[in-house]
Amino acid sequence: MSRSDRDTVAVIGAGITGITTAYNLARRGHEVTVFDRHPDAAMETSFANSGQLSASNAEVWNSWATVLKGLKWMVSPGAPLLVNPKPSRHKLSWMAEFVAAIPRYEENTVTTARLAIEARHHLRRMAEEGDQLRRREPWQPPLLRDEAGVRGDGARHGAVGQGRA
Repeated sequence: MSRSDRDTVAVIGAGITGITTAYNLARRGHEVTVFDRHPDAAMETSFANSGQLSASNAEVWNSWATVLKGLKWMVSPGAPLLVNPKPSRHKLSWMAEFVAAIPRYEENTVTTARLAIEARHHLRRMAEEGDQLRRREPWQPPLLRDEAGVRGDGARHGAVGQGRA
């Protein structure tokens, strides 16, 4: 691909998704510039998750069990998730969207698990190509060490298991 035939692409965000996207576009011959408000890559969500791609955490939160937990937590001191009960248009809209997604819980969990597994394959391929990436195996809970663990035997992990590669 000659320089005049290449597309110039801007990628906004230097987290795991932005860097992976930029890397693959550059491999295809595009001229890529990554923009991020932080001086280093992976300083927000990717940083908080230690850059971990974990198919074992692919279960979506949209379930009635989560709604019930949320209601209990609203009155529990020291709850892991706090929601201010004061209504606002944005909060009510978000909650309505959350509840509307509950019927698609299993479908969304399967899709999320498949995306996480595919992303892990891409990251490993990138690391194996010998570029400036440091390969680091992410920690996984013992239950989900292998494909059998990902399949799971309980209802909670059944949808995650359907998303396996």
